[in-house]
Amino acid sequence: MNRHVLQLAVPIAVLALAACGGSSSKSSVSDQPTVPPPAATSAATDAPTTAFTPTTLPNACELVPKPQAEAAIGNTLEDGNHIANPGQDSCQYPGDPNGPLAQVEVYIGTGAKNYYDDDNNVLHHQFTSVPGLGDESHEEDFAIFFRKGTTWVAIRLTTLDDAATLRPKLEDLARQVAAKL
Repeated sequence: MNRHVLQLAVPIAVLALAACGGSSSKSSVSDQPTVPPPAATSAATDAPTTAFTPTTLPNACELVPKPQAEAAIGNTLEDGNHIANPGQDSCQYPGDPNGPLAQVEVYIGTGAKNYYDDDNNVLHHQFTSVPGLGDESHEEDFAIFFRKGTTWVAIRLTTLDDAATLRPKLEDLARQVAAKL
């Protein structure tokens, strides 16, 4: 159960930080403190990654329409909540409040890359690669991260169902998304 709570906390924190990313005419980039990246602590952190270069990102809710999200998780979902910020885009499909626990989240751009980096470098999650998915891919229970060119994508399913039974559907959804990029 703690893992599910932790899996919810990271993307919520990413979204909260993204929502607070407004600009002020009194601040400048030089006013912002710089924080060095965390040091590599395991062999998994030595995996090659490419920094995200901001480009025009697709709308995450259009990239993963509600019917595809529902097919991946196997439950009815509510309409997507779309958040767009420079360099990142996200969509969250919450489950029916009267139904079983179900949610699908899609992150594109820096939010997706940061989510992967936190799971890898901070939380030290174990990943497997998914052959043929993008230029780089990493999968863990209930979540998949991949890069195609310079664009990072993260897709996460939140449910009480068995991760192993959802893995083929999650990988299929990721392949459909990669084909659209």
